[in-house]
Amino acid sequence: MSYEPIIIVLIAPLVVTFFLSISSKHAQHESHVQIRNSIFFGVLAFVISILLIGIMESVGLATTRSLKRTLFYAFAVVGLLEELPKLLIFMLFLFRKEIFDSPIKGILYSISITLGFVLAKNSYFVLTNGGGHFTELSGFVSVPSQVLIAVVMGFFLSYGKFTSSRFIYPMLALGSASFFHGLYQFALFSNDDTLLTGYFILMVLIAILLFRKAMRTKREDIDHIDHQKIKKELEG
Repeated sequence: MSYEPIIIVLIAPLVVTFFLSISSKHAQHESHVQIRNSIFFGVLAFVISILLIGIMESVGLATTRSLKRTLFYAFAVVGLLEELPKLLIFMLFLFRKEIFDSPIKGILYSISITLGFVLAKNSYFVLTNGGGHFTELSGFVSVPSQVLIAVVMGFFLSYGKFTSSRFIYPMLALGSASFFHGLYQFALFSNDDTLLTGYFILMVLIAILLFRKAMRTKREDIDHIDHQKIKKELEG
């Protein structure tokens, strides 16, 4: 009997439990509640995603029989259709919340949604086909890879929240998250360890830089930048 599917399905709950434990100790009560609720929002995002991907599969657009189809499957099907529901759920349930009052919270809410998403995703595939959807590698790296992508999405959504560019930044969030998710999926489809290693190194560096910038940035700083931009446009 293989224990890998069991281990795979346990990774996300363990990470979620740890994340909520840290949140309960260091975040304000309202923020902790919002983070907890966001995990359930992530489950909803997965349901939407699996329905959309199922439609693509039913019309024959989710295949890897050629390089072009593999690229389309990785970036347009998996990348876009897994990140789009996360963005929509974020915009619908979190974007206009008053408690969303700093860039770092945007990243934390994005991570929460992603953890709920990957928890539902891993559980679904393990329960429906015994984990056959996962390779040994993809089963163990799915959680960290999606968390890193969530940092990117949350960062851009935060800037969308606190500036007048409430269309451009969400589109940047979707575009960048879909691209990096697609690149990760393409590396898995290709069984290219070099590409996957390079991807993770790049994503870790990007996530660290964005997280540090969000930690050091307050809402007032973004407001000031936005007001300065508007002032220059008016003067120009």
